Amino acid sequence: MNWIIITTSILCVFLFLFLLYYITKYRKNRKAEEQIKEKYTEINESYNQLKEEYEKIENENTIIIEKYEELKKSEEKYKKTAYTDHITGLPNRTAFTEQLDSVIKTLRKDETIALMYIDLDNFKRINELLGHSYGDELLIDATDRIKQITDENDYLSCFGGDEFIILTQNIEDVGVYEEKIKKIQSIFSYPFVLAAREFFVTLSIGVCLVPKDGKTTQTVLKNLDSALYAAKSNGKNTYFYYDESINKDLMDKIEIQAQLRSAITNQEFDIYYQPQIDLENEKIIGFEALLRWNHPTKGVILPAEFIQVAEETGLIVTIGEWVLKRACEQLKEWENQGFPSVILAVNLSRRQFRDKHLVSMVSNIIEETGIAPNCLELEIKEEIAIEDINYTMQCILDLRQKGVLFSLDDFGTGYSSLNYLKHLPLDSLKLDKSFIDSITEDRDSRAIISTLISLARALGINVIAEGVESGSQEDFLKDAKCNQAQGFLYSEPVPAKAAGRLLEIVREGGKLDGEIWF
Repeated sequence: MNWIIITTSILCVFLFLFLLYYITKYRKNRKAEEQIKEKYTEINESYNQLKEEYEKIENENTIIIEKYEELKKSEEKYKKTAYTDHITGLPNRTAFTEQLDSVIKTLRKDETIALMYIDLDNFKRINELLGHSYGDELLIDATDRIKQITDENDYLSCFGGDEFIILTQNIEDVGVYEEKIKKIQSIFSYPFVLAAREFFVTLSIGVCLVPKDGKTTQTVLKNLDSALYAAKSNGKNTYFYYDESINKDLMDKIEIQAQLRSAITNQEFDIYYQPQIDLENEKIIGFEALLRWNHPTKGVILPAEFIQVAEETGLIVTIGEWVLKRACEQLKEWENQGFPSVILAVNLSRRQFRDKHLVSMVSNIIEETGIAPNCLELEIKEEIAIEDINYTMQCILDLRQKGVLFSLDDFGTGYSSLNYLKHLPLDSLKLDKSFIDSITEDRDSRAIISTLISLARALGINVIAEGVESGSQEDFLKDAKCNQAQGFLYSEPVPAKAAGRLLEIVREGGKLDGEIWF
């Protein structure tokens, strides 16, 4: 009986322990499940947070990519703007400079490259005359013409305004390259049509060969600019290869420019007067006013040595106004001294003639000095007159309405058509000295001069022969019915005081013989 109790007790103990173990394990498992569930919840929450962060990052990444694309497009647009001329669409100065720098750095020892620096002559005048829109149209048309002579070896750029540079690689024969220069000159020999009017535009071209004329970008560009300056200084419509002597000439011109400014301030200019003789009665009918520069160290300097620099720098406008005013003052002084009225001829430069204030400036000087308007004769060279015949006609008409006379200087130098004579409202034309020099020896020259004089007289235009130096020349001109003459046969240009003495001599019945003014 006892063993049953013992057995039962043992079984109960085992059962209790088993239940205790099971309950304990169950509780542990339950707790573990709860922990796992909590972890799962945490993981799930973390996952959701990560998912949200990922989506946020993905959205931000999309925005960044879009911003990058926008920046890339903006950069490309900026680069295009920064490296492209907005009128012609060509690479600009910045682009060209970088291209030249790259080409020079990679230049082979046996390789030569050439640079052609092109400037449109008198572009500014067309811009001022017609306005910037037509100026832009001209630049575009000019670009199209230049492109006609370029090939795969050429890099064409608009260096600024009306200036272009062609960089040509793989130059093997300079002679062949020169044909390219002549070809571009040829395609610019045809007129541009702007505002239903024809305009002829010539080119000034400077040329450099690399490495001969420079081994760095800075040196090449400096020398290229010097070559262009030389071309423009030699009358434009030409090309010039760089030479070391150009830099000396350039420095001389810079020095002249500085001295000219001082000359204006220090009143170093003077006017000389060369008499114009009536060939019928051999009396002084007028004077041509000629500028002289009394340089403090070089003495008297003729205009040929400084007028080009004055024209290029714009100083000619100030100097020209002074010449006109001083000459008119002198004319009034002679009148006050009781001398007979004479005509005073004053030459206008290209820039003066194109100046929009010309008519008002002339009118003001006439009013200030009190001279008779018909005692003033303004002259322009033949080449200036035909640059824009419509402007020339209108300007002459405006001045003639003020009573001023007008003359065409250096006639016969080959620029104009005789057809212009009947359209231009001229009072006089001056036969160029080159014709007069040859009339005693060249039958053709005599025939041409006789024809020109007859034509001018038929049109009611007075004819003045320049540079008369001999009696035989004078005799021929008299026989040809030329109206007037001037030259060393009668007198060289003289200061105002000596010119007054010439007037006295003629008034007293004397004759000018080229010496008596002393």
